[in-house]
Amino acid sequence: MARNRKKEVKMKKLLLAIWFIFLIALATFGVVLYKKRKSISDDFTFTTRFSYQTNANQDINALIITYLNAYASCDQTLLKQCVVDPSEFDDMSKVQDQSRIITSYTSINCYTVTGLDDNSTLVYPVARISIVGVTSTPLDIPGPYYVVKKDGQYLIDNTEWSEDLKTYVEKSNQSDDIQDLYKTVRDDEEKCKENDPSFRDFMNRLN
Repeated sequence: MARNRKKEVKMKKLLLAIWFIFLIALATFGVVLYKKRKSISDDFTFTTRFSYQTNANQDINALIITYLNAYASCDQTLLKQCVVDPSEFDDMSKVQDQSRIITSYTSINCYTVTGLDDNSTLVYPVARISIVGVTSTPLDIPGPYYVVKKDGQYLIDNTEWSEDLKTYVEKSNQSDDIQDLYKTVRDDEEKCKENDPSFRDFMNRLN
């Protein structure tokens, strides 16, 4: 009986020692992980934040389509309804100048990136544009636009951007996914120039 008792005590001490070593190892791992937490978080956030979604929010799609169509048709009322600061369109001369060249946007797809907070979205629309006197309809990326949600309504933020937002957008612009979008547009432009003399002449006039 005494021998069994000693054996039981020895076993309990061994289990306690193993448990103590496990706790020390766990604590050490936690300290190391905490020290690396910021760099891991930054890398992960950058990777996921700049992976865009395609036509993920139909309300944002509707806003961008409405805005671009309003721009092409010089619809002052609609333009003012689409933005945070309607006073930008008190003077419509800039819109009128562009609408004399670009008459419509079609086949609009919205590639979206998470904004600085949960109520904002960075939007890269890719659309085919109709140009006066040009047969083809090349791809274009108007924007990007920073869309915010105010009182349940999505609006394009056309106010002065903060330095943080400017930096954020620039990082997004340089990400591989977004650069691929721009390359797709450039490749389509080159194809149109090769196959459509009217578009080639148009681009030459711009240059």
